Amino acid sequence: MSSQLGMMTLNKIFRQLLTILILSIAVLVMLFYAVSKNDRDLVVFSLIVMAVIVGILISVATRYHQHVKILQQLESMTTSIVNHQPAAPLFVEPSNPYKGLADQLNELQSRQQDESKSIENSNTELITILSSLPVGIMVIDSTHDVIFSNHKMATMLGKNVLTQVHPYTQDIRNYELLSLIDDVFDSHKSRQTEVRNVSDTSVTWDTSVLYNQLENDFHVLVIIYDISDLINVKQMQIDFLRNASHELKTPITAISGFTKTLLDGAMNDKKSLVEFLKIIDQQSEQLASLVQDVLTISHIQNGNNYDYKVLNLQAFIDSELTSYKSMAAGQHVTIKNNVDDGVRVTADSNMLTRILRNLVSNAIKYNRPGGEINIDYSANDSFWQLQVADTGIGIAQKDVSRLFERFYRADDSRTKQRVSGTGLGLSIVKELVDAVGGLIDVKSQRGVGSTFTIEFPIVTEDDDSTK
Repeated sequence: MSSQLGMMTLNKIFRQLLTILILSIAVLVMLFYAVSKNDRDLVVFSLIVMAVIVGILISVATRYHQHVKILQQLESMTTSIVNHQPAAPLFVEPSNPYKGLADQLNELQSRQQDESKSIENSNTELITILSSLPVGIMVIDSTHDVIFSNHKMATMLGKNVLTQVHPYTQDIRNYELLSLIDDVFDSHKSRQTEVRNVSDTSVTWDTSVLYNQLENDFHVLVIIYDISDLINVKQMQIDFLRNASHELKTPITAISGFTKTLLDGAMNDKKSLVEFLKIIDQQSEQLASLVQDVLTISHIQNGNNYDYKVLNLQAFIDSELTSYKSMAAGQHVTIKNNVDDGVRVTADSNMLTRILRNLVSNAIKYNRPGGEINIDYSANDSFWQLQVADTGIGIAQKDVSRLFERFYRADDSRTKQRVSGTGLGLSIVKELVDAVGGLIDVKSQRGVGSTFTIEFPIVTEDDDSTK
């Protein structure tokens, strides 16, 4: 309505200008006539009329210029709105026929700016969320250019991904992943699979390449998630079951074999009977020990409530070492408790007993005749240390990093000793230490000995007695 009114105003002004032009021509004709007739009164009258017409012409021309200027501003503002560009508001006088149209455009411009700001904020929030996700995300347009990639994707690819639009082949070097993306571009169908990537370390990605159809175009979304830990845990479970089955099979086979031999008549030979029963008893103890160690690990992993009490560490260690006097004497090994009298620590006695017994037992088994075992203590403001050092055969450096794996035995050093054990002792120690927030460290040298150092966090009186 305002636009129609504006056009009507322009047409009216144009008609006024045309009328003034005709009148001006008529006055000029009359002026020429007066001059030719030398009629002074008519000349003066003609000049007066001409002056009035010029004044009216200037007024009409000014109005025309103002209307044209407003129309140009309205056109410029409309173009800015169409192109989603900011534009200054247009203010006109209330009497101006373009007032309504200008107000409508101002309102439209304001709403568009609000919507643009809202969209911008939403995009910023979305990018922030995508950037903080623990998965790698990359968006590729139909021209094979990367239009978005979060920080996690750059970390997983081991490459700084440019923020500018660029081909995705600049970032991705994994052949399997490249082939997967190319296949989605060709088939226009989403794909999902596991992709292995080998750089400094080998990792496995759960990779989804999604085809996203838009109205007149499409995007390809690449999502990769590092499942290396899950794969490792799965493999550890498989290895644990395999090793546990193997360890269980040995004593069970021995017990079954010797029992059948006795039933087939060997029981009538008293010497064979006693010898076989000793073997069966030994294998039964080995089997029971293995089952107990497996249950212990399961119990630790399922959570445990520790009863922290103040212990006299020297007296506690002396009490535990009593059980190993005969074992140490049989191996001709001397055990020295170097902890000063009066040292007090706050710990769970059952947990500390398991740790100490496993370490001392191993130190005796893998020591040399005439060797020593030294147990020492140290502390600072944050933790206290328990150290068990032996002068035994030591551990090869290649085996130290795997020492706490379940059922792991160092081939070069341990198996030659032919000592009994479930292969779970040090695993239990590591599980217990981790469960109470401690650390364990091993230093060893072949032919010299091994030193196990455990750091326990100091528990103050303000802490809960049960954790």
